[in-house]
Amino acid sequence: MENVTYIALSRQKTLRSMMNNISQNLANMNTTGYKEEKMMFTDWVAKNKDAPFRGEREISLVQDIAQFRDTRVGNIEHTERPLDVALSQPNMFFAVETPSGTQYTRNGNFSLDPGGQLITNEGYPVLSDADQPIFFNEADGQIEIKGDGAVTTDIGQIGKLKVVTFDNVQAMNTTGSSLYSVVKENPNDPDGAQPVENPGVVQGALEKSNVNPISSMTQMIDVLRTYQSVTRSLESENERQRNMINKLGDVRA
Repeated sequence: MENVTYIALSRQKTLRSMMNNISQNLANMNTTGYKEEKMMFTDWVAKNKDAPFRGEREISLVQDIAQFRDTRVGNIEHTERPLDVALSQPNMFFAVETPSGTQYTRNGNFSLDPGGQLITNEGYPVLSDADQPIFFNEADGQIEIKGDGAVTTDIGQIGKLKVVTFDNVQAMNTTGSSLYSVVKENPNDPDGAQPVENPGVVQGALEKSNVNPISSMTQMIDVLRTYQSVTRSLESENERQRNMINKLGDVRA
């Protein structure tokens, strides 16, 4: 292959990754607590020892090297539902119990199961700061969730939401549209969760996704046009090579 083909193919591969990333963000623009994923790119310089001139002995290719999460807080939308809660500060998470162990979320769209247990919209128990599920009964009456996560009813405090943060939230893995987990070398090791004393919990509200749909759609159109332009360049290069081969064949004949 010619150098221009290598360069164009590397660009196409990166543009496909960008399109997948943008599509994922747009698909979750209405997901409560979702954080926009963005991509990081770098130049990758490849050696080309067969180049006839010194200046052509390196090819600069583009490569996507990582994704990172935009952790800015999304818009806080008031719902007035007593079991809806939002975190008004970034890099903080509610702890929930899943079949795979403790995981974390910013989606505070909570409800009660038939047994009075506080659960997420996926049905996972919400944990207290004592790492126990939170239960209500018919005698509890009005539910109040304070800014520090304390959960009280007419009969007093029944628990406190476990809200934690991490030294490196970018290292957390996405395990669903709004769930995150921590990778540990040893399953018995602590996951590094650090309790937050005053997380700024807002009752009767939900944090919306921080995806900007207009910006994302603009990016998608730009990526599509660039991809089409690169495709045309590849087609032109292929046509040039075919013409060259045909002319060489005619000369030899």
